[in-house]
Amino acid sequence: MKQNRNGVAGIPRKRLEEKAEALANQGEWATFIDLLALLVFRTVLFPNVDGLVDLAVIDAFLAYHHSKESPIIAVLADAYDTFDLRCEKSSARIVCCMPVRYVWLVSHVFLS
Repeated sequence: MKQNRNGVAGIPRKRLEEKAEALANQGEWATFIDLLALLVFRTVLFPNVDGLVDLAVIDAFLAYHHSKESPIIAVLADAYDTFDLRCEKSSARIVCCMPVRYVWLVSHVFLS
């Protein structure tokens, strides 16, 4: 586990790519496909994390992979957390969309 300069914890993407290449060379296709899917989730869902597959991506992937849950909740939670962290550091306020995202997130998390 590693952290980047913003405090985001995750696994280095390069390390996962090397592991995927080794799995492909060994013919471990089931594990290779899962690892490749995790790397695609990272690229599609959270492309802004430099060189890391962060814990939100891993959580979203596992939720989808094991119980076919939608990754939308993880995306919105990460967006909310990112905005909150940036506002904390810069003492700025993001007024326009944060309350709407918060209401949507809470209504969908506690719906089930």
